Amino acid sequence: MLGLFWIIASYALFVGGISLFFSGFASLSAQEFTIYVALGYATFTFLMANIADGSAVFSTSSAWIKSTNLPYSIYVFKSLFRSLLPFVMQLTVAFALMLYFGTFAKVSWHAFMALPALVMFLLCAVPLQYALGLISARYDDIQHSINAITRLLIFITPILWVREEAHGTRGLLADLNPMTHFLEIFRNPLMGMDARPLSWMVVIGVTILMWLFAGLISTLMRQRLPFWI
Repeated sequence: MLGLFWIIASYALFVGGISLFFSGFASLSAQEFTIYVALGYATFTFLMANIADGSAVFSTSSAWIKSTNLPYSIYVFKSLFRSLLPFVMQLTVAFALMLYFGTFAKVSWHAFMALPALVMFLLCAVPLQYALGLISARYDDIQHSINAITRLLIFITPILWVREEAHGTRGLLADLNPMTHFLEIFRNPLMGMDARPLSWMVVIGVTILMWLFAGLISTLMRQRLPFWI
């Protein structure tokens, strides 16, 4: 009955529950930590949706692929839009929280840096979904492994905890996690902070590698896709 509202409701419940129970462990104020979680979880959900949807992007469109001669990229773009829509809805809630708490007043020109970060998200999502779709069509175990990895990533990615407060081994592990850098280049500007140059270097490097990897996988596996699905 509620339709798309469930996307907003489940997101708001998660952000509210995490902020209530974990805000006392962070140096940020309760309001700032709530925004930190809201922006981080929305971004994480979008990134993981591209990984999960990418692993099934071609298998779920098998009827179309077998009956029509369309570029495979069309199915990737359709899947990308399907993950982008909930992301926009969740960001609307996050921005509403920022207005309610008055944190928009602290945001300056830094916020505009979130736009190139969003562009990088989309540039990385296209080859990621394309490559995962081809590999998953050949090896069914990929989808199951992605589900297992997702449960772990939510704990080692700075969503429930603040990256700047992680030192030593925790800080090193956080920096070795690419998701940390993807979150940082988008969330930090919206909170009035600069993203580290390291994070931009990692994101750009990962995006370039994904395009190269997708090109290689396409060359090796694209012609056999209709037989695997």
